[in-house]
Amino acid sequence: MFNMKIFKANITSSVIDFFENLKGFSFEKINVKLKSICGINSFFNNQLELDELVETISVNKNIIKEPDRAEYGDFQTNRNLSDNICSVLKKSDINPEIILEPTCGKGNFIISSLNTFDNIKYVYGIEIYKPYVWETKFAILDYFLNNNKSNPPEINIYHYDIFDFNFNVIYGKHKEQKILIIGNPPWVTNSKLSSLGSNNLPIKSNFKNHNGFDAITGKGNFDIGEYISIKLISVFSKLNGYFALLVKNTVVKNILLEQNKTKYRISNIKQFNIDAKKEFNVSVNACLFLCSFNKKSDTIIKEYDFYTNNLINEYGWVDNKFVANVALYLKSKDIDGKFPFVWRQGFKNNGVRKNKRTLCQ
Repeated sequence: MFNMKIFKANITSSVIDFFENLKGFSFEKINVKLKSICGINSFFNNQLELDELVETISVNKNIIKEPDRAEYGDFQTNRNLSDNICSVLKKSDINPEIILEPTCGKGNFIISSLNTFDNIKYVYGIEIYKPYVWETKFAILDYFLNNNKSNPPEINIYHYDIFDFNFNVIYGKHKEQKILIIGNPPWVTNSKLSSLGSNNLPIKSNFKNHNGFDAITGKGNFDIGEYISIKLISVFSKLNGYFALLVKNTVVKNILLEQNKTKYRISNIKQFNIDAKKEFNVSVNACLFLCSFNKKSDTIIKEYDFYTNNLINEYGWVDNKFVANVALYLKSKDIDGKFPFVWRQGFKNNGVRKNKRTLCQ
């Protein structure tokens, strides 16, 4: 039960009780105690943060309006959904040693992971919005204060821009361990963030290797969740582990379209469709995108209903063609031919069309 806000972050009564009598203690000493309780490294960065927290509790400054960050594609995952997602993963025999939440928000996926998987050794959470960093730390501490678990994993929560974060450090440290990348990146495009004046954007790059015209026109606008997904897959797909992010359905389709040439080492690719209106009150087609790392490069995806686990469809690459329904295509592939004509169209330069539209055989 949240009954106060500190650093613009919700804090529970059990965490308030823990901190309210710590006035005069050094932040270094408190950090050591917190590490033993909940595993978080560097809970406080300096003495000022600890003193401000204790002072805020003592005067009960709790009237702070929750900001609406939906326009930034920030749809926080409710605890029930994060619990259900972790349950689906556990039923698939996923039991990671490393949890990586690239945009951890308020920490629900981290809490659900701690509550579901029994072999976690390290947890990494990255978040650009500082109040969410505090809320994640408070939520983790609350979890361990109310669950008598010994030997918590080592937990690092970073206040960092994901586009500048060096994931190779985590990759290099955990090459021999099973990793689970889990979370819910922003559901927004780079052009939308730019129009809102956000600085939370990747460095301009042609990360899909489009040709000149595509790179500077419509295809230069991309989904932030897609960029984050591809970045993480590029870094971690050679490790043993799993990838499980909530993204828009178009993101999954686009990644699969690229997979025919990129050949990322991802397999057992699954798409669990969710009801985004019910879960996030937003009208968009979205899903849990799940795949395994360090396997052969699959180019077909199985599409399920998240709530019933019923198989809906299979789509992807068959005979070097991207098909919307594999079963239907295989039934009719024998009559699938090749059109004998190639459509060519010229382009204008200084108002003069260089080539005429032609049909060439």
